[in-house]
Order: sequence, then C-alpha cells, then structure tokens
Amino acid sequence: MIIVLGATAGLAITLLLPTQYAARTLVEYNVSVENASDFLRTDRNLTTQTVLLTSRAVLGPVADADGISADELAKRVNATLINANSVNSEVIQVEVLNPDRATGVKLADAIANQYLTVVKANSPANYIQSQLDDARRQLSSASAANQPALQARVATLQGQLDTENITGNRANIVVPAYSVAAPAYPNAVLAAATGALCGIVVASLVVIGLSRRWTRS
Repeated sequence: MIIVLGATAGLAITLLLPTQYAARTLVEYNVSVENASDFLRTDRNLTTQTVLLTSRAVLGPVADADGISADELAKRVNATLINANSVNSEVIQVEVLNPDRATGVKLADAIANQYLTVVKANSPANYIQSQLDDARRQLSSASAANQPALQARVATLQGQLDTENITGNRANIVVPAYSVAAPAYPNAVLAAATGALCGIVVASLVVIGLSRRWTRS
C-alpha cells in the first residue's frame, strides 16, 4: 500500500511541474584533413566547438533577441558530440528545453545560425579575405611602380583563400531544428518509479520498526 501511495505521489508531483519540451538541431564541424590526422587535435577542436555553442558569444545575441538573459538561456541549452567515442564523430547535437515547442525550435535554430556566424567570423578564411580585400583596395589606387608587388600579393592571398576554403575547418547545419515528440521533463515513468522506490524504503523502515517493537514486547 505504501509503495502504491509513493508511486501515486510521484505522479501527482509530476503533474504539478511545468512541462518542458526539447528542441534539437545537429551541427557538423568538419575538421581539416591536416588536423584530422591528429586524433588529439581533432578531439580538442570538437570539444572546443561544444563549448563555443554554449558560450556568451553564441547565446548572448540569441538571448537578447528573445528578451531573456544569456545565463537563463544557458541553463536550457546543452551541446554534446554524437557518438562521442567514435574518432569519426564530427556531429554536435544542440538541445534546447522550453515549455513552448515553437519557441524551443526557434531558439535552437537561432543558436545554430549564430554559431555559424561566430565560426565564420573567427576563421582563417575570413582573415585572409579581409587581407585580400585590403590588398585589392590598395591596388586600385596604387602607382604603376607599386602595382606588380600588389598584384603578386593579391594572387598569393587568393591562392591561400582558395586552399583554405577547400581544406579548412568548416561548420554547417545538417539537421534543421525540430521538436522532440515526447516531453523531456518531467518524466512521469521516472517520477512514478522514484515514488515507488521511496515507498519501498518507507515500507522497509516501517517493517523494521514494527519488528523491533514486537521483539521488545
């Protein structure tokens, strides 16, 4: 009877807690061929990306757009490597918990896109592109004497940019944000099981107490 009451209490508590739904999106971070040959470097690169996905650089602008604090959003977001034990894993799952499905999907999508923006802004390709644009501006107004050197610089930077675009690290969204069908929290089955376990513990303590009383009498 006590076990049943415990399970019932667990379910009752579950009904009182706000329901949270999980929205997920998958991001792939392709490590360059050069880095992929070094397992430790690859692992560090991918771990760094999971940290970046939950950093203020990514969550801050998303939180501002949604009218919440970055700290509050961070509590709802989790980024994990899919098949983390596999050396070939380059896919990161981003999960956002929210009481409203549509809002959760919107947040997950915004986080993934902001992540791509941050990755691109800090990439070697972006730096080379800025150098190339600067060299082209100088070339457009350079004297005839300086043009050969600037033309050579433009050609060199263009070659470096092409190489980086082909072989460099790249990030992209492989699965757009979607809402998971079953509620992520609270878990009714787990709550009932926990209540039943508490009931077993209470029942055991009652039995022990009664047995001691009977023994004394």
